[in-house]
Amino acid sequence: MSFELRWDLKAEEQLDKLPKEISIRIVKKVAQVAETGRGIEALKEFKYGHKIRVGDYRALVDVYYDPDLIVVRVVDHRGKIYKR
Repeated sequence: MSFELRWDLKAEEQLDKLPKEISIRIVKKVAQVAETGRGIEALKEFKYGHKIRVGDYRALVDVYYDPDLIVVRVVDHRGKIYKR
């Protein structure tokens, strides 16, 4: 299953603040997940939302199935991202 991928402006700004090699890893992983549909996990602590894990970093995403779309909302370190 292939998803269209969109990045929220806030997520793009957060990627720009990260070290380049980490942001490249995140972009590659999110693109791979959008292509295959594998690697998306539901957030257990919250009523809605999904995450994509990339090492010590997380991308919080919204997943839509009609049309098939992944919207990346927030990118940050795993210790900080859930406090937002």
